[in-house]
Amino acid sequence: MRLADLEPRWIHPNIFIFKCPCCGKMWLTAKIAAMTQKEIRAAIEAGLGEDWNETVVPPRAGAAWRIEGELPNVTVMPSIDASASGHWHGFITNGECEAVK
Repeated sequence: MRLADLEPRWIHPNIFIFKCPCCGKMWLTAKIAAMTQKEIRAAIEAGLGEDWNETVVPPRAGAAWRIEGELPNVTVMPSIDASASGHWHGFITNGECEAVK
């Protein structure tokens, strides 16, 4: 699946979001810097509004990804794993999303 089809965008200088490739409803996230849970919540709320917690799988506070390239043709490392919340786990490479098998 192409990332371009999943409405990717930066909602904060450190936080990137895109629609879940499995359900197409929830926003999945990755960030490029360490942030506290409070900073993450504030950034997502500023970018998406007060009810963000109903539509976003937030990133773990201690995690940081390397995101290279320009949207939508980015590569994100390591994988994005939202499986604990019942959503997608996979890799984004050059704008292509591939689920972990």
